Amino acid sequence: MSEDFASAGELRTQITFQRPTLAKDAGGAQSASYSNVAANPTVWGRWVNDHGQELVQSEAMQAQQRATVTVRHRTDLAPGYLALKDTAEPWEIISVDPVQGRQRWTVLRVLRVKGSA
Repeated sequence: MSEDFASAGELRTQITFQRPTLAKDAGGAQSASYSNVAANPTVWGRWVNDHGQELVQSEAMQAQQRATVTVRHRTDLAPGYLALKDTAEPWEIISVDPVQGRQRWTVLRVLRVKGSA
């Protein structure tokens, strides 16, 4: 893979990263809420959608959408965090790849599920 994995001109999608925060209610049940990561929560990235996949589970239709996102190198992202496309549309980060450890790019696989389960 070359040093020029992505060019600055390809970074056209605004992305905000959020991390989960677990909270317990009075009954002890945990729920997740999300808040922006501490450093540079909103950046520009290259967003490439995969073809969607429809699933039928228990007679409910779901559409899974996956995408590959490339941003400048980051060390503060992990699976389970959110990537908000154009700062509004939430996608779950399912994997983080630091692209051969060269500290230039980070490639994320993201997932969004539409419909009910």
